[in-house]
Amino acid sequence: MKTDVELKADLMEKLDAIPSVNGANIEVFVDNGMVTLNGHVDTHQTRFQVERTARRVAGMRGLQINIKPTHGGVRKSHR
Repeated sequence: MKTDVELKADLMEKLDAIPSVNGANIEVFVDNGMVTLNGHVDTHQTRFQVERTARRVAGMRGLQINIKPTHGGVRKSHR
């Protein structure tokens, strides 16, 4: 099993690889394998990308996501 430091580093590396994510807006906390993400992103789609990416990191015992989108991220069609 990964240490908390290894888990945090792995997760932060994967989040940094998402072009639409500003790592300065997301805090990553790890305690005994339990991961908590706090912060905000631009859209619901980006929040989904963060969650999907985080769930793919091996070695977590649990994941809590407290990330809010600052914009709706839904495009409306005007006809």
